[in-house]
Amino acid sequence: MSSAVPTAIRLDVAANVMHVTWGDGRTSAYAGSYLRHICPCAACRGHSPGEKEPPSWKQVEGVRVTNVEAVGTYALRLTLSDGHDSGIYSFDALRAACPSERPDVDDVGRPTGVLPDEA
Repeated sequence: MSSAVPTAIRLDVAANVMHVTWGDGRTSAYAGSYLRHICPCAACRGHSPGEKEPPSWKQVEGVRVTNVEAVGTYALRLTLSDGHDSGIYSFDALRAACPSERPDVDDVGRPTGVLPDEA
């Protein structure tokens, strides 16, 4: 099984964290605000690289994940508390965005200090 294919997805609504267990056994945790910040949809990113500025951390800090659903066998679609639901998060992109791989956020994606888009 590919490491970028989830074997389990759990949404902890109270903590506002989505937990994903991957095919290689690794578990990633994503805060709702982090998922909103990294949303890949055209409304947030534009249709080509650099076309549109993504939402800032300040704009998304209170956003919560309210629902998670599978999109075929390759992605997740999230419904967020700010009404946003058009982002399709491919498993590959979600795995690559794992907060534990980033020094500027904590283990679920909450900012730890000044981030590049806020400088």
